[in-house]
Amino acid sequence: MSVPSAFLLACAGQRPAHRPIWLMRQAGRILQPYRELREKTGSILKLFKTPELATEVTLMPVSMLEVDAAILFADILTPVEPMGCQIDFVPGPVFAKPVRSGADIDALRPVDPQAQLPFVLETIRQVRRALPPGVPLIGFAGAPYTLATYMAEGGGAKEFTWFRRLLHADPGAARALLDKLTEVTIAYLRAQIAAGAQAVQLFDTWIGALNRPTFEEVALPQLQRIFAALAGLGVPRIYYANGGAHFLELLPRTGADVLGLDWRAELDLAYTRCGRLPLQGNMDPCALFADPPAVAAEARRLLRQTQGIPHVFNLGHGVHPDTPCDHVKLLIDTVHEFPKG
Repeated sequence: MSVPSAFLLACAGQRPAHRPIWLMRQAGRILQPYRELREKTGSILKLFKTPELATEVTLMPVSMLEVDAAILFADILTPVEPMGCQIDFVPGPVFAKPVRSGADIDALRPVDPQAQLPFVLETIRQVRRALPPGVPLIGFAGAPYTLATYMAEGGGAKEFTWFRRLLHADPGAARALLDKLTEVTIAYLRAQIAAGAQAVQLFDTWIGALNRPTFEEVALPQLQRIFAALAGLGVPRIYYANGGAHFLELLPRTGADVLGLDWRAELDLAYTRCGRLPLQGNMDPCALFADPPAVAAEARRLLRQTQGIPHVFNLGHGVHPDTPCDHVKLLIDTVHEFPKG
C-alpha cells in the first residue's frame, strides 16, 4: 500500500486521521448475507475450505459495516486438522478423539501450510485483490495454549480443565504439545504473511485460565518464539490475551507490537502496565445490546479514556450472533465521527 491505512498507523504507534476500528473474528455472522450463505452451503467447513466463499465472507464486514480492516475468515483450529485431528463443527468444534496422553501427542504430525492448507492462502490472495485501497487484511492463528486447551478437552466446555490437568500430571507431555503447536503456528502465520496478510494476530482465548507463574513459565516462552520468528517480516504482530488482566505487566515480553485486551481491563491504566505499547480493544460485546444512545455513549467513554494513546478500537471479544446489526453500524460510525485529538 502506498499510503499506510489508519489501522496500520495505529499499530505502529502513530496517530492516524481518525481512530481506526475493526471487529473481532465472527463479525460476519451478524450479517444476513452470511446467514443465507451458511444455510445454502449447509456446512461451515465448506465455507472455510472454499476460497471463493471464504473471500466473500471476509469482505462482508468491510463492504456492509465499513470497518477499517478485514479479518481472514477461518477458524483457529484450521491448522490442527492436518496434524492428525479429526474435527467436526456441530455447531462448535468437536474432536473425534481428544489429545490427552504422550502417545496422542507423539502421533501429531508437522504441517506444511503450502501443501495442506492451500485454501487459506488462496483466500488471502483473493481477498487482497478484492479489498478497497487502504483497507488491510489481518491474518490470524490460535495461540498454542488455547489450541492445546481445545485439543485436550475434545471440544467446547464451560470450564476447560483437561490441559491444565495434563500440565500438572505430565508436564513433559504438556510441553511437548505446546512445542508442536508453536512450530505449526509459526509456519502457518509465516505462510499467511507470504500470501499477503498485512498484519497477524494471535488469539489466546483461554489464556486467562492460567495463573501468573504458570503463564510466565509455560505459555510466555512459546509466545516469544512465535513473535520472534515473525520479526523482520514487515507486518504488525498482535497478541490478544483474553482474561489476562492478572498478568498485564508480562505481556510486553511476548514480543508483540500491539496488545489486544478484553473488556475487563481499563485501557488507560493498562497502557502504562503494558509498557506503553499500542493497544487494541475493548468494548464489552454485550454493551451492543443496549439502547442505541447507550451504545454510542459507551463507545465515546472508551474513546475519551484512550485519548493520546495509540489505540485501535475493537470489541473486547467476538460478536455475539444475535447482536443487532444496526447497533454495530452505529458503533462504527460513532468511532469514525469522534473528534481527533
